[in-house]
Amino acid sequence: MTAAVSVIRPPAAVPAGDGRMEEILRALDPGFLAVWGWDWQRRVITFPRVHPVVGLPDCPVPNCPSVITVATRPMCWGCMVRQAKSGMPLDEFLLVPKSISAGIGQQTCAVDRCERPQDTATAQLCATHRLQRSQALGGLGMEEFLAHPKVVGLAGLGPCLVAACYLDRAGSKYPYCKTHTQRLRTVREEPAFDEERWRRTDKAVCSTREVSLRGLPDLLVAEALYALSSRVENGYKLRPECLRPLYDRLRAQQTSQLEEVSDPEAAGYSREQATMIRAAQLALARLNTTPETERVKDVWDMSVFGHTGVVPFTAITQKPLREAMKIWVYDDLPRRRNKNAVHHARAIISAVAMLSESLRLQRPDRGEVPALWGRADIVAYSNRMGHLTATGKQSASRRLAYTRFVRRVLLRFRTLGLTGPEGVLEGMPVDFAIWPEDMPDEPEDAEAGRDLPEAVMRVLCAHLDRLEEMSNTETRVATELLIDTGRRPDEIYTLAWDCLESDPDGSPVLVYDNHKAYRLGRRLPISGETAEVIRRQQQRVRDRFPTTEPARLKLLPQTRTNPEGTKTYKDIAVAHRTWVASLPDLVVPVITTEAGTPVTHLVPFDKTRVFPYAYRHCYAQRHADAGVHPDVLKELMDHRLISTTQGYYRVGAERCREAVDRVTALQFDRHGNRVWRAAQSLLDSEHVRRAIGEVATLYGVCREPSNVAAGGHACPLRFRCLGCEHFSTDVSYLPDLQAHLTDLLRSRERLMSAFEADEWARTQAMPSQEEISRVRRLIERVSSDLDQLTAEDRAQIEQAVTLVRRSRTVHLGMPRVGQPLPDVRPPRTHPS
Repeated sequence: MTAAVSVIRPPAAVPAGDGRMEEILRALDPGFLAVWGWDWQRRVITFPRVHPVVGLPDCPVPNCPSVITVATRPMCWGCMVRQAKSGMPLDEFLLVPKSISAGIGQQTCAVDRCERPQDTATAQLCATHRLQRSQALGGLGMEEFLAHPKVVGLAGLGPCLVAACYLDRAGSKYPYCKTHTQRLRTVREEPAFDEERWRRTDKAVCSTREVSLRGLPDLLVAEALYALSSRVENGYKLRPECLRPLYDRLRAQQTSQLEEVSDPEAAGYSREQATMIRAAQLALARLNTTPETERVKDVWDMSVFGHTGVVPFTAITQKPLREAMKIWVYDDLPRRRNKNAVHHARAIISAVAMLSESLRLQRPDRGEVPALWGRADIVAYSNRMGHLTATGKQSASRRLAYTRFVRRVLLRFRTLGLTGPEGVLEGMPVDFAIWPEDMPDEPEDAEAGRDLPEAVMRVLCAHLDRLEEMSNTETRVATELLIDTGRRPDEIYTLAWDCLESDPDGSPVLVYDNHKAYRLGRRLPISGETAEVIRRQQQRVRDRFPTTEPARLKLLPQTRTNPEGTKTYKDIAVAHRTWVASLPDLVVPVITTEAGTPVTHLVPFDKTRVFPYAYRHCYAQRHADAGVHPDVLKELMDHRLISTTQGYYRVGAERCREAVDRVTALQFDRHGNRVWRAAQSLLDSEHVRRAIGEVATLYGVCREPSNVAAGGHACPLRFRCLGCEHFSTDVSYLPDLQAHLTDLLRSRERLMSAFEADEWARTQAMPSQEEISRVRRLIERVSSDLDQLTAEDRAQIEQAVTLVRRSRTVHLGMPRVGQPLPDVRPPRTHPS
């Protein structure tokens, strides 16, 4: 027996062989019991005045013996009621002493060396001395009475015989304290009253800080103490008025251990009591559990493996297949380093459960013998999956995913040796496998990712104040960071308090952990506005948790059961969904052609497409629209493969063609004359011919055949595009033309200044006035045509330009002109 166990062991010896009791006693922390002032002899827990989780401060009203049980209240509930009735301001009420106090608990008689309890708080004397003062001594004053020679201390009468009570008897007539004597006078009039049972089951008389565990079996007391320690460790607030009814009901029902309470609601427990019982049962079930003991169960508690939730295997009806899946999941878990491990395991189990169901329905032996499985069972499974897809009971993508899962699992069964001698799947045939030709066709991917239209994003950003009002500041900040940074939700929730750093040039950088790929300490450049959002949140967190070390704090601390600010925010999905549902209808412009004329209609947008992860797609699409190179965007998204990044932004062929039609409708030659006015009437063959019969330059396109054939590297004019008849441009190149004009003017000014160079070099490098005039005239021509458009047509052209420029790449060896990136942070309101 260790020293710790000897300190917390109950006076009564633990029965021999009671291993569970020993196990719980070893798990109890003596320091935790000391916080409660626990004594196995007295068996009463006392809430401390100061503690980050269960501290109950005294009521600030003078002469009030109560405590504040709700942290948001300025005083105890009784004083709050009195203050409301008095109508006095709070600051004045706190200065007025409580005139009459009935007292809480049991105080000893004021007579020196008297061991009996006071009869009343005002008398301050036990019942015997109170009668002596009022009758035998004629009502002497208190000081005279206490000094009288006939007044002597009396021996105590012993403890109250009610099992839950820890008070002393009040008189010699009844073996109970004063309160239980009064209760007895009431309940003994009931028919079939059993005083012995009443002694065992009646409630205790406790002060505002105390909760009695007397009258409960030793094992149940140990379980209750361990459950309390688990709740406090997890940061849950506890109140005496919640614990007392729970223990009183356990005592009244003569419960010997918590495992007996299988259905708390049916047994009469309140919702809060039922929650506490289930939490206690869960904590006790996890006591001393290990992965080795958990892996043999049919339902795994994933906290044992360092995750959350449960993983059930019960849907797999064949025992050999179920045991094989346990081995597979146990083997696969170490390779899953984030919270998606549980989700992944459940998905794999669901896929194998479909195979299990197929075996059960289609085999006469219900698939219980692995050696009898064969190719016919795989064919039956494939046909069943096809039937479920055809009837709409599952999607084509799920069919493909589940088939892939089953194929991988069956192959892994063999590499794990489960099909060999003495394996759980001994004798499983080789042809019981899914071959490549058994795989269903992969459904064609639709439009790019799940990004949200710009019109929807503007509405969302304009209503962030409402999100904060409906939830809290942490939800708003998390949403803003999801929008601005494009990180995965879990990466935002787990941000450390000191996640904001600066590059050597002073630019702000977000430091986060990529849990999905287990790449920690990643650095993401962010805008100054986003950095200011983080700084404001940092200040709020420091104000809320001033005593916690900054290294332990979280940027988005959990709002409940988090006394030190070290727990991360769980999830904003529910609050976010409620907020989106409360917004006015989201509409997006859709362009249709009516009588040959483009017409814009506002169409309602499906709100179910607005969820936190969609902001990551929006982030990728905004940067792609801004012309960020795919390699750079891959780094911003923190992807290992560029193919993954490309799945977040794509321009469908239909949208791309529509954009080309709109842009080329405003196409100009080198003199600024409008060409190709009927671009919208081109046939598909003309689009293809245009795509292969030209090459992009920095300011337009070139159609010179030899240059096109050489991929743009055989220009006979050495890239003097503005003087070539094969050159043309359109409205999508307007920013490039403007940048080129600025570069020409800047170069001319530098060459005209005191620049050391030979005359022939200066002459050839000097931009000609004709080139400058040609560029300026071309810009004015394109701009004037844009100014003549209606607001609607101009908006359509701007959208088309964005799509066309998105994937444009020029590799002609020409000097590049740096283009300023547009602001990729959607505008939003700011909290005051």
